[in-house]
Amino acid sequence: MADRTDTILPKHVRRRRPSFVLTSLIDVIFLLVIFFMVSSQIVPYSLLPLGPLAADSGEPTAPAAENATPPIAVRILAGRVTIGGESVPIADFSNRLKELKAQGITSILLTPTAAATVQDVVTVLEASKDAEIASVTVLGRRSAQP
Repeated sequence: MADRTDTILPKHVRRRRPSFVLTSLIDVIFLLVIFFMVSSQIVPYSLLPLGPLAADSGEPTAPAAENATPPIAVRILAGRVTIGGESVPIADFSNRLKELKAQGITSILLTPTAAATVQDVVTVLEASKDAEIASVTVLGRRSAQP
C-alpha cells in the first residue's frame, strides 16, 4: 500500500528560477538618464537686444533736445523698484511704466542695487521693452575684476 501512495501524490518538485541579472541594465538606464539631463535644455534662453554702450572716454555726449523730458531714475531693489521716492512692487512696474509713458516719459535710468538679483534686472528690462520706452540706460559700478 505504501507504493500506491507514492504514485498518487507527486513528490515535491523544486522549481528553478532563471538567473537574470538586472545590474547592468540599471547601469545603462542611469547613464542614459544622466546623458539626457545634461544635454537637454530645461528653460530656453532668450536674448535681450542691447544698444551700443556709452563711450568710456571723457567726451561729453551731444546735448539733448530742449523739449525732451529728462530721464526718470529707477532703482532696482530685491523684488521692488523705486521711482523717485515711490516704491513699487516689481510685478506692478510694467503698469506704472505704461502710465509714465502716457505722461510723456521716453527714457529711464536703471540703477540696480546690491540686493537686486539678475532676474529683477531682466524683469525691469522686459517691462521697459513692453512699455516701448525709447531709451533705457543701465548704470553700474566699475569692478576691479575684468
